[in-house]
Amino acid sequence: MSIRLFASIAALVGGCTASAPRTAQPASASVGGGAEPAGVRFDLPTVGRVFLPDYLPPRLGEPDVVVHFHGWAPTVESEFAAAGLRAVLVTINYQGLSAAYERPFSDPALFETVLNETLAELRRRGWVSPDTDWRRICLSSFSAGFGAVRALLSVPQYFDRTDGLYLADTLYAGYVAENGARRVNAEHVRDFRRYAAEAVAGRKTLIITHSYLVPGGYAGTQETAADLLAFVGLTPEPVDESGPDGMRIVSRAARGKLLVVGCAGTTGADHLAHLRNLRGWYRLLPLESLPRD
Repeated sequence: MSIRLFASIAALVGGCTASAPRTAQPASASVGGGAEPAGVRFDLPTVGRVFLPDYLPPRLGEPDVVVHFHGWAPTVESEFAAAGLRAVLVTINYQGLSAAYERPFSDPALFETVLNETLAELRRRGWVSPDTDWRRICLSSFSAGFGAVRALLSVPQYFDRTDGLYLADTLYAGYVAENGARRVNAEHVRDFRRYAAEAVAGRKTLIITHSYLVPGGYAGTQETAADLLAFVGLTPEPVDESGPDGMRIVSRAARGKLLVVGCAGTTGADHLAHLRNLRGWYRLLPLESLPRD
């Protein structure tokens, strides 16, 4: 797939103009999921929109948080609520490709500020006690949002504090030449490899879903998933299973707390299906959730 076509897909889910305000939501009715789920929302002073589903108790005790990067906030919130996660959601969007996410979060202070601002507002509203801190911190990203995750995992304290990570058709990398062939640039996926190894050992949770869309000039999500699996000594198993909302699961690999699922499709619509169907894989994060129906 050409860079131009990839940019057009990115425009559908997050816009392509780096000059847009940092709190702007991607403008796309195409990924909307109808009415917003019931709950409380507020914007953070720096960046991000916080969502507390209405099924959460009025007092959260030790709260858990999921910080999601890239994707129309009402869609992410709908999928989060459908998963029934007993956690707080923060959705962060910048307009642009992965660099628009990686640049701001290369400042280690920004993520800590986002967490602190969210917690401060929860305290102000009486949902948590004044001395409460986050219990579990999980990250998720779609498409270009991996840029923020890559920046965060490079910071030891955030790598250590991240209990679970869900990559929804999102991890890309450059190529390097090796013995006459091009390979995934190991430096670009260095900390994702480390995180995958931690998941195999059962110390972290890592969930990856990917399509088979081929960007062309750089490694797509299927290639980066294969790189992570090779790094931890796993080979994906071919399968033929029904996935959510018409998605087709064609490969699977799992060990410890690592799960990598390949979903058929090479188009922009197939890519967007990963954003529209976060719910099932969200439930695999190390968080409490409502009982299934």
